[in-house]
Amino acid sequence: MIKRTIAVALAFCCIVLTSGCWDAIELNRRAVVSGIGIDHAPGEEGLLMVTFQVIIADEISGKTGRGATPTSVYYGKGHTISEAIRNASRQVPRLTSTAHTRLIVISESVARKGIAEIMDFLDRDSDIRLSSDVVIAKENLTAEEVTASLTPIGKIMAYSLSEKVEFASSQLGENYPMAIDDIMRDLLIPGGGPVINGLEVFGDVSGLGKKSNLESVRSSLIVIGAPAIFKGDKLVDWLSPNESRGMVWMKNKMKKTSLVLQPDQEIGSMGMDVIRSKTDLKAKLDDPLHPVIQVGVKLQLSVRDVNTPIDLKQPEVLHMIEAKANEEIVRDLQAVVQKAQLAKSDIFGFGGVIERQSPAVWKKIEGQWEDLFPQIKVEYDVDSVIRNTQLRDRSYKFHQR
Repeated sequence: MIKRTIAVALAFCCIVLTSGCWDAIELNRRAVVSGIGIDHAPGEEGLLMVTFQVIIADEISGKTGRGATPTSVYYGKGHTISEAIRNASRQVPRLTSTAHTRLIVISESVARKGIAEIMDFLDRDSDIRLSSDVVIAKENLTAEEVTASLTPIGKIMAYSLSEKVEFASSQLGENYPMAIDDIMRDLLIPGGGPVINGLEVFGDVSGLGKKSNLESVRSSLIVIGAPAIFKGDKLVDWLSPNESRGMVWMKNKMKKTSLVLQPDQEIGSMGMDVIRSKTDLKAKLDDPLHPVIQVGVKLQLSVRDVNTPIDLKQPEVLHMIEAKANEEIVRDLQAVVQKAQLAKSDIFGFGGVIERQSPAVWKKIEGQWEDLFPQIKVEYDVDSVIRNTQLRDRSYKFHQR
């Protein structure tokens, strides 16, 4: 009994002595990275240039600031991202900490050559969160210019852009957040690929990183643009605004958006808000070698603008407007399906719909899916319901007819 007690006491002492975070690094020795940009190194074939947007904590707090910019930019070059990060240590006086990275920016030129290596690193790294947003900088913009830019609303550009994606998704309906984890799943879609938001510049590119940009009423801005579609890990095309909205419908990501309708035999237009939406995808497999995808969309509308003397008290008029809304949404859906079929990329996961519905049928056609997808027939069934007309029914123009 005494020996056992002594052994337990010694073990307890050893545990106490060996406890603690042996590899801990204090916050004042870390450079907190908010955004990462990935470009091809200019004039150096085969090398990547990785840019880090580092937060200057003193400027963010506002108490001990020196009036400098809230972020600073450092970069490193390498054949791989990890090598570029190591090379960046020659510029940064602290350990680069990527645990708080909210945004990954990839240039269009890099994306067109393939993002498989980049996504493998982002998915494998133990610090970078899988919930970090990924975006593509369009051709006239580099990832370095995005990470080096300053914004008047929100001191940290990477966090501001991440919030723009979320806000545009909830209000406009032409985008939705695309995180590392989402892209990894899309890369595994047979014959498909991910859809990733694009970035565009509004204003002068050269003014993005200047402090004077924060002091101007008309600032140069980075804005959320239409998404890019991929075939495998390579960017193949960009979507138009209508195609983007159709893609959001198809992915069942629609939260809110606006429709502009032109009623029959009337002068003027109407503005409608989509307030609820749900999309279902099914497969009709009567002929296994010629499957048909059925897209069903149910949505609720709210009348927002009436620039026509139409009578909104009449049920038949409301049904006519609902039919017009159905046609508008079908056009968006058809446009994005046509774009995806031309790119030969199953960005919607039609193959997964067939597999879930009938694994036996999918097993027969899986090897031919690359050839079947561009010719697959898609049927659309859109059902719109006008839920309200806000505070009025008839427009004042009704009484001026």
